[in-house]
Amino acid sequence: MKTSLKILIVLLGAISFSCSSSDISTSTPLVNSTCTDGIQNGTETGIDCGGDLCDSCPPTCNDGIKNGTETDVDCGGDSCAPCPDPLVSIPTTGYDAPTFYVGYNLIWSDEFDQEILLTDKWGFHLENGCPSLCGWGNGELQYYTKKNHTFQDGNLIISTKNESSNGFDYFSSARIHTDDKFEFKYGRIDIRAAMPSAVGTWVALWLLNKDYSILYPDAEWPSGGEIDIMEYVGHKKNEILATAHFGNDIASHQFISTFLKAPANDFDKTFHVFSLVWEENKITWLLNNIPYKTFSTANTTNSKLPYPFNDEFYLVINTSVGGNLGTIPLVSEYPTFLIVDYIRIYQQ
Repeated sequence: MKTSLKILIVLLGAISFSCSSSDISTSTPLVNSTCTDGIQNGTETGIDCGGDLCDSCPPTCNDGIKNGTETDVDCGGDSCAPCPDPLVSIPTTGYDAPTFYVGYNLIWSDEFDQEILLTDKWGFHLENGCPSLCGWGNGELQYYTKKNHTFQDGNLIISTKNESSNGFDYFSSARIHTDDKFEFKYGRIDIRAAMPSAVGTWVALWLLNKDYSILYPDAEWPSGGEIDIMEYVGHKKNEILATAHFGNDIASHQFISTFLKAPANDFDKTFHVFSLVWEENKITWLLNNIPYKTFSTANTTNSKLPYPFNDEFYLVINTSVGGNLGTIPLVSEYPTFLIVDYIRIYQQ
């Protein structure tokens, strides 16, 4: 009986030792990536892709990494949704126009308090102007889209970006207009805006003749006239210009411009109000309600050309890149933003 008990104790001890040894020796080793096992392991950044051994993972737009042609993590490029614009720093200072002028009534406005561009007020000019006006006639570099605008805190934001698609780098921006939606003759226009800061930008707040068409630009330009309420370029942040274009045809095209320095802060640092008082046979430009330029029939008479500005025009707002007035863009300063607080048009 004692002998049997000793044998049983020895056997139990052997079993116990065997189990303990097994527990120690069978700890799970690091599994190497096989690139074909249907699971994410090793250094793989996705299932059977990425890391040190496997092929790069294709963009999935939801993998939490920037890959493929994505311009940021899971957005942009050829396959994913556009990347959201970062929150823009809205100026908190600057001139604000009155909402009433003696003898005038408000006939049209956009305060940009909504979250979408109102299609009963605005349309888009798209792409690059080709084939009728490639580079929009000025050697510009941008490609206009419907997506390069947002709204923030009651402001319209036109964003200008350096992007890449299908291996092609380009600049994108937006150009909006009131053609066939709101055309008018005479009145006062107030546009409160802050300019983009990037070198290479060229902002225009301007008017074109109601008969002007981007499909047949030479038919009504410059004979139909062009009124540049304000133009600004990003490499001269303390300067704007106002211009009137006229002439019978391209060969006789003339323009008269006036340059104006910022009264204090640069035009990209604070809000200014760019205004036009448009009367029969006379146009006056104002900055923050202070007149600085006039144009009248005397100017065209001196040139022996017709005065085209007693007709209906429509409004255009855009940011272009490069071009005849701009300069070579500094890519590191993009994206950049034109901020428009409101546009108000009054008539007597």
